[in-house]
Amino acid sequence: MKNYYAKVPQDQLQQFMRFREEHLLKTLELNGTTWEFLTSGDPVGHSLLLLPGALSTAESAWRTISMLEDGKYRLLIPNYPPAINSMRGLADGIAAILIREGVTSTYTLGGSYGGMLAQVFVHRHPELVTRLVLSHTYPPVSRRARSVEPALRMFRVLPMFLVKKMLRDRMIGILPPKPSPELLLIAAQIRETVDTRLTRQAAINTFLRMTDFDQQTFTSSDLSDWQGKTLIMLAEDDPTTPESLRKQLMSLYPDATLHLFKGSGHATAILESEEYIRLIEAFLAQ
Repeated sequence: MKNYYAKVPQDQLQQFMRFREEHLLKTLELNGTTWEFLTSGDPVGHSLLLLPGALSTAESAWRTISMLEDGKYRLLIPNYPPAINSMRGLADGIAAILIREGVTSTYTLGGSYGGMLAQVFVHRHPELVTRLVLSHTYPPVSRRARSVEPALRMFRVLPMFLVKKMLRDRMIGILPPKPSPELLLIAAQIRETVDTRLTRQAAINTFLRMTDFDQQTFTSSDLSDWQGKTLIMLAEDDPTTPESLRKQLMSLYPDATLHLFKGSGHATAILESEEYIRLIEAFLAQ
C-alpha cells in the first residue's frame, strides 16, 4: 500500500492515527441513502454541528474536533454521501440526522465547502441553529456556476486517475506554500482520501453541489426573523475569498461579527488553530 504519510513528522502522524482509532463512524439509513457520521464530546453538552470541507469526510476536520471535544459540546460531524448531488439534499439529510439523534437546536460551524453548506442549512432549517460560524467561505455567485461545467464534462469522460489528479491538485493548491508539519499532514490526508475513496459519482456530485449553492438567491433579509447570531471568520490573504467576495458575504449577514485573520490563507484552522478555536468558543459562550 502506498505510504501517503511518509513525509509527515511522527508526532503529527501518531496524533491523527490515534484519532482514527478512537473515533468510529455511526451509520444511518435515510430514504435509501446511507449516512455516516461521528459523534464526540460531552453527550449532555450543547450540540455542535461541524460541517467539513470538500474532502467530504468527518475525519478531515480531526484537528478541530480534537480541540473542541474536550469542552462542553456534543459534536456531530457527517461524511457527505457521494450519491447526494445538491447542497439542499445534504442540508435536509443532516437535519433529519439531528432529529433522529434527539437534537432540537445546535451551534453550526462550517469552513470552506462546509461553510457553503452551513449557509444552505441555516436558510432551510433556521429553527435548528442558534449560533452560526462561517469560516473561510464565500456567498453564492450565479456566474460562477457556469465555470463548473467544463470540469463536469471532463469528469464524465476522463480516466479516473486524471479526475483524481485534478481534484488532488485543486485541494492542495489552495493551501499556503509553507513547510509546516500540519500542512504536510493535511496534504497527505487529501492524497489518501482522493486516491482510496473517490468515485466518479462522488467527484461529479462534489461539483454539482457547488453549482446548486451558486444558484441560491440569498438576500440580507432572509434571516431577519431568525433569533441566532453569526460569526464570520476570513483571511485577507485567502485566495478563495478576495475582498469583493468578503464584502458580498458580509452583506448577506449584516448583523454578523467579523474576524479577519492575516497570514494564514485558507488554512487558518490548521496554522492558527489555538486562536481559531479560542474565537469560536468565545463567540459560542456569548
